[in-house]
Amino acid sequence: MGNIESEVSQLREAISLSGEGSVPKSKTNEAPPKTKTVHLAPAKKKVNQAQAPAKKKDGIKNDIETNDFDFGLTTQELRELSQDTFVEGFDLSQVKVENSRPFNMSPPQLHDEEIDRAGEDSPDAALVYLREEDWEKVSTWLAKSKPLRIGPTMLDDEIGTLLLDRTEWLHNLEIDAMMYVFRERTSLKRWELHRVAFMSAVFSNMIKKEYESFKAGIRKHKLHHLLLPYGKGVLPPHGRTQEIWNVDVDRLYVPVHVSGNHWIALCISFVTRSIDVFDCSGRKRYKELDAFANLVPRIVKAVQPPRYHKDFNVAAYTVHYVPMGKLNISACDCGVYTIKFIECHSLGLKLSLVNDGNIKEARHRVLWDLWEAANDPELVDRMSNYEPPECLSSTVEEIM
Repeated sequence: MGNIESEVSQLREAISLSGEGSVPKSKTNEAPPKTKTVHLAPAKKKVNQAQAPAKKKDGIKNDIETNDFDFGLTTQELRELSQDTFVEGFDLSQVKVENSRPFNMSPPQLHDEEIDRAGEDSPDAALVYLREEDWEKVSTWLAKSKPLRIGPTMLDDEIGTLLLDRTEWLHNLEIDAMMYVFRERTSLKRWELHRVAFMSAVFSNMIKKEYESFKAGIRKHKLHHLLLPYGKGVLPPHGRTQEIWNVDVDRLYVPVHVSGNHWIALCISFVTRSIDVFDCSGRKRYKELDAFANLVPRIVKAVQPPRYHKDFNVAAYTVHYVPMGKLNISACDCGVYTIKFIECHSLGLKLSLVNDGNIKEARHRVLWDLWEAANDPELVDRMSNYEPPECLSSTVEEIM
């Protein structure tokens, strides 16, 4: 037993010497034993924590430590190693990236021909894409500040600046100008749309005002004389179609200004007797929609051929809020969303193609569409031959 205890004691001392590289704490004042030595592979030497801050680390460049792991290489050899992310013959699963660049590097500048190809094939190109040469044309026009006629609106530098500034709300003038462009594109068959009509913000304001007198006495109520021309395609006056609701037209698109300085878009279907609401804020239940649900059926009945008058249903249309989440809550882009939702839905495009990621470009595209239409020779000729319809007996009622 005595021999065993002696051997165990010597073995412990040998292990302690080989692992720590120093004398065991219990024998700090004694000399190391000389009787028996055990040769083991040298272990990595630990650094005393009290001394660590005073020592300078090797292999540190730009505050990045390079010798956390010991691979048997010197610091200089580590620095000379290749830094390529792709190493030939190392891992077949690697993908070689040519001319890789840091993430914080600014995007490369594109030439004109490259810009033409950069976005014209993207799904949202028809809604937001604008070529560089087109942008230069608009910029040149803004610098000269020459007003241009575009349907019911005079396009000037004030409207141009407003469309480029995301802190500015859109007004009736810009909204009605785009609705005019949509009507003309459809009338001229530039858009292959059938049995579709685009109303104006003036129309929606008249509906809301008429609804107040309607609620005051439903049985005795008579529609305002300016509402029937809308149902006959005589109004809106600019780009009028002469198409009768429910005879030549199946659905209407209407921009509506609601309480809280907010714009929404409506699609009113005579076939399904329903109203779809497109609202970028995702809110629901606007009292203004009651006016459209109750008055539109009555306008439709009033403009139908006489044989349909007797049995025509004037019950209120149902209202459906199209789910689209909350978009652009803090900015002033609701008017642009309204225009683009109408454009998307009428063309059969997904509403999600317009979002907070490209709404700034959508504003620029609206300005381009207006400028392009104002300089279109065919539209310029049609605008020069404009004559107010007979139903507009005064400039006050026309509400230009």
